[in-house]
Amino acid sequence: MLIICDTSSLSALAEAGLMGVLPQSFQRVIITESIRQECAHAGAPASPRDWISQPPVWLTVMADPVLLLQETAVLGPGEASAITLAWNHRPASILILDEKRGRSVATALGLAITGTTAVIADAAQAGLIVFDDAVQKLQTTGFRLSPAVIQAARVRYEEHP
Repeated sequence: MLIICDTSSLSALAEAGLMGVLPQSFQRVIITESIRQECAHAGAPASPRDWISQPPVWLTVMADPVLLLQETAVLGPGEASAITLAWNHRPASILILDEKRGRSVATALGLAITGTTAVIADAAQAGLIVFDDAVQKLQTTGFRLSPAVIQAARVRYEEHP
C-alpha cells in the first residue's frame, strides 16, 4: 500500500511535534516534489521547513505526475499532484488529505483517503500517543479541527480497543 501525504498534514504534524506517528504507523510515506517545495517554501512555518531540509529515510519524494488530472485544476499544485499520484496508483494507495475541496475531488474520483486526525486516532489506538494530548497539540498549531472531526476521530479511537 502506498501512503501519499499532502502538505497540510505534514505541516500540522511537524508543528505539533507529532511527525513520529507517520513512520510508526506506516513503513514508508510518499510525497510529490510539489509538496516538498511547499514544505520548504520560505513562507511555510519553520517546523516543516526544518523537517524537510533533512528528510527522513522513511519519506520518499517522487516527481510530480507529468499530466495532472483535469479534476484537480481547482486545487493547488501539492494537492493536485498528490491526488493524481494516488489516482495513478489506485487501488494500492491511501491519501492523507485534509482540505475540504481536495477531499471532495479525491472522493469523487473514488480514491481511498484519510485525514490527519484519523492518523492520530489510529496511532493513539496503537498506544503510540495519547489522543487528547495529540489533538490539543494540533489545535495549538492553528490546524483547523472542527468539533465534528474531533468527535469522529475520538469514536474511531474508542471503537478499536
